[in-house]
Amino acid sequence: MDDKDLGVEVLENQISFDLDNLGLSEKEESLSITETLIKPQNHEWIKDEVLFVVVKTDKYNMNLCGKMMIEWVKLAGSNCEQIIIDDCDDVMERVKCINTNKKIIAVFYSDTPLLDKSQFVRIVEFFAAKCMNLLLLNRGFVVKNDFLKYNPNVAQSSSSEDERTNLLICNNSQAITFAGEQLYNRIREYHIKNGVTIFGKNTVFIDADVEIDSGVIIFPNNVIQGESIISSGTILESGNIIKNSIISNNCHICGSYIEDSKILDNVNLEYGNKVIKEVR
Repeated sequence: MDDKDLGVEVLENQISFDLDNLGLSEKEESLSITETLIKPQNHEWIKDEVLFVVVKTDKYNMNLCGKMMIEWVKLAGSNCEQIIIDDCDDVMERVKCINTNKKIIAVFYSDTPLLDKSQFVRIVEFFAAKCMNLLLLNRGFVVKNDFLKYNPNVAQSSSSEDERTNLLICNNSQAITFAGEQLYNRIREYHIKNGVTIFGKNTVFIDADVEIDSGVIIFPNNVIQGESIISSGTILESGNIIKNSIISNNCHICGSYIEDSKILDNVNLEYGNKVIKEVR
């Protein structure tokens, strides 16, 4: 696996050992080494051996596609035990103080919302397969717990200036706009794979917690926000804004504003309807 495929760069000051020099006994039980090297069929060892740490950076913790940026980062490591810490001048020193029996600590920042679960898994597998003690990312790091605690001179240092896609730092309007577009694309593709038809998808904006049944058809210029539910057989014509509402089966909605409401089965709404906090 090429390190360039992972969006990481191994620097000269990062420490790695060849397997032959590790001095491991035949009874070594570290799943993070042995199972990774033989390409396991699942990633259960990551759940058991990795502590997922999120460094909270309040300055840019804004809402993107219905979730705060920190929530997107937490989703990437949702299968692991997680700890949130506040940002500080020496994050690595702060991480040293964490009391955990996990073999590996993976640290990411809350302003990298494009980090997803597959990227997180690939980074950790790369770290384990290379038998590394410390892997510095352009935003965060992965380290063996024992190495961190018993090497007092380990210090955090900067990585490449290149901002790679899934660890993009969202600290300006351009980066935040790009991240929002990428997250909306992921959400739309998820629903399309689940049987939702979306026309003019670049003009359809769906929040992360929206549920849409297979068979729903969505035309251009629709905004669906919050914890809305769009049920089977419904057609959303252009021009709708739907917030925290339920659209039941076989409805036909066109040019309407619907908020905190439930639209019952087989209802047709024409242009200009405004429905707030009611059942129809």
